[in-house]
Amino acid sequence: MRPNRKTTQKSFPQIAINYCSIHLHYLILQAQENANFGNYKHSKFMPNRFYKTNFRFVANRYEEWQAGRCISKGPIATEIVAEVSGNSIHFELDDIGNIRMLKSFDFDIYGEDYCILQDRIQYALGTNDFNPIVPIVCNIFYRGNTMEYVRFAMTNPDRLVEFYGTLVQCGQPSTGRRTQTSTDNANTAEKILNELRGYGMLNTGAVFERAVKLFNTNSKVANVEQLKAILESLKLFVKALALDQDENDGEATLATPNILMYIALCNFKIGNMNQAYWVAKQGLDAIDDALENSPLIVPKSQLGEETLNLLMKAIEAEHSGDIEYDEFSSIDPFEIDTRLLDIAISRMSTNDEMVKPTKEIIKKMIDTISQIQDQFDEAAEQIGDVMKGVQMRNALEQFKFPLFFAWQGYKYGWHTDWCKEGDSLFPFMMFEANMKKNTQDLIDMLQTQSPFVYFERNSAITNTLIAIYKAFINDIDNNTIKV
Repeated sequence: MRPNRKTTQKSFPQIAINYCSIHLHYLILQAQENANFGNYKHSKFMPNRFYKTNFRFVANRYEEWQAGRCISKGPIATEIVAEVSGNSIHFELDDIGNIRMLKSFDFDIYGEDYCILQDRIQYALGTNDFNPIVPIVCNIFYRGNTMEYVRFAMTNPDRLVEFYGTLVQCGQPSTGRRTQTSTDNANTAEKILNELRGYGMLNTGAVFERAVKLFNTNSKVANVEQLKAILESLKLFVKALALDQDENDGEATLATPNILMYIALCNFKIGNMNQAYWVAKQGLDAIDDALENSPLIVPKSQLGEETLNLLMKAIEAEHSGDIEYDEFSSIDPFEIDTRLLDIAISRMSTNDEMVKPTKEIIKKMIDTISQIQDQFDEAAEQIGDVMKGVQMRNALEQFKFPLFFAWQGYKYGWHTDWCKEGDSLFPFMMFEANMKKNTQDLIDMLQTQSPFVYFERNSAITNTLIAIYKAFINDIDNNTIKV
């Protein structure tokens, strides 16, 4: 079932939109300098040392062009560093003065046929969000083995910035630099929508792209701010769905299932399990409707089918009591319910404070980890890989050690209260030998890649453990407790 909203124009697959948009803007920019596109055929036998290669280029002057005329130029002292990672290339510029463009950005690498031209290497950004300061095309002009200049193209309006200088290094090792510079300070749905509206890009693709970025950046929900950001991304996905419907006369497009998928995921993150479940079901239904309406054949996997099915199964397994099976027809994907979110934020805010963990909360967390270990044991036994279960049990056991010592430190008992007959005390002794560092290492692990992410709602286990561990370390430092 798809939401009943009205929409005006047929949609094409996202990749087709991106590809056509890039080429449209690139052709406009190239036409301004009367380029001869017919000559852009390169020899397969001509090796190109600059294609898909790291480099450092020091620029000493620049030119900025718009509408066929130079609007600014002059000396400049900036280093352009490019690093390849898979099928993308990252650029960073250190100082560009008053030039209106980002200093840190990425391009896609579409392959030799697209990237290697007669006199240049070309990279492009697959996007629907044509922010005026975000480069969408890069040209690296060369002659023989010499790099002559680097050009970046922006749009809204179409604009070129060219940097002239000297190649100082080619093929250097990657440093993994990814200092992604934000396009702005927009961190709420309202600010993002106002910005897109300001440069004429308030459309389904651009809003969806911004929403996905915001969701992915905060999907771990490790703190209150990230939880709030998930709500803002939900507002953007709902707006993208409204635009999708308004632009397409109420019919499902190839964009509709993925938008519904993210709406379902956002609701799942903020605790609205019933809403998440039925919106995911609407997403699955929208896949069939979209394929029926589209002249193109697209694999269902590209429309979110696997993720939608997995999400529904996860809710059925872990939150079956929250599913109201008589509500499918009345679920509105445009509805945003923040009641459970407000409760979660309140609890997480409390957890961020250095409060003494209670006896009950420490015991609950030990029991919770034990239950998860038991689930791994059962799963390993079912697939006939008992050793895998043992490995997972041992990996999770380390998260109990600070709880055992906190139990003793706060005088709720002894850490040995949790030992079973035959258990080795060696792991306890090893942990105790460097307790603060080991506990901090666990905090870092929980904040970056929590192993409990698939067993919790709103990062409840992860955030509670972090709060206990931090309070434990703080109280040791303040001599409030001794272990």
